[in-house]
Amino acid sequence: MTKRSSLWIGAAAVLALSACSGIELDRTSGMTPTGPEFNRSLFAEYISLSRIEYNEGDYGNSDAFAIRARSIGQGTMVEPEEVSARKIPANRTQELATYRGRLVNALRGGARERLPRDAAHAQAMFDCWLEEEEEGNQPVDLAACRTGFLDALAKIEGAPAAQPAPAPQAETITILFDFNKATLNAAANTEINRVVARIRALNAKSVVLEGHADRSGADAYNMGLSQSRVAAVRQALQRAGVNVRFDETALGETRPIVPTPDGAREARNRAVTVRIVP
Repeated sequence: MTKRSSLWIGAAAVLALSACSGIELDRTSGMTPTGPEFNRSLFAEYISLSRIEYNEGDYGNSDAFAIRARSIGQGTMVEPEEVSARKIPANRTQELATYRGRLVNALRGGARERLPRDAAHAQAMFDCWLEEEEEGNQPVDLAACRTGFLDALAKIEGAPAAQPAPAPQAETITILFDFNKATLNAAANTEINRVVARIRALNAKSVVLEGHADRSGADAYNMGLSQSRVAAVRQALQRAGVNVRFDETALGETRPIVPTPDGAREARNRAVTVRIVP
């Protein structure tokens, strides 16, 4: 072999070595991932692992982690690495496969959305654990990755599922009237204002109005009086800008709010009950 040929082969070997010497980290670390917080956190986790491997001179694994980060940066969903993708000792595969299954279940069960940073750390530490198990020569690093994974897994498995907000309940407000009157007094107008505020706060779809009278007059007269009271309340709400469906019922003295003997005057029975239905 001539000296010139030897020099050419040596240069080619250097170029080949540089091509697999962590170049993926340089290509990827400048990316700005978008999307959910989990994606952004997982991208940062993989870049961190890639940099650690690069600084240790493990350029193959540095590239592998950087490529996973780049896939995330390009919008691809990256799952935890398969145990079968690594050359893991046979006596270690069962534990790793079990933990991978738990991790995947937690991630798909909503951990990415509930605890995105912890979920991303759990995935990255699992992949780190796999890589260290395959190498098998850095027990301190292996223990650190395994512990980091188990701690993060405990957090995302123990996080309670987000509960839907309770549906708003119907509310009832009672508006009282003076004896033998169907006009709103000052106290009644105050209650009208409260009804309007609650209708808007609950974004109500309908309002149920039930008119009552006490038992001191004739049945037919009290029925008409309760009907007039319902109309007074509805009109006041409409003047205040309420635009919902009204369900109106006049009950007269047939269903008193407070039971009394016939002919008895009872202020609490001279009323319209307003049920606000969200």
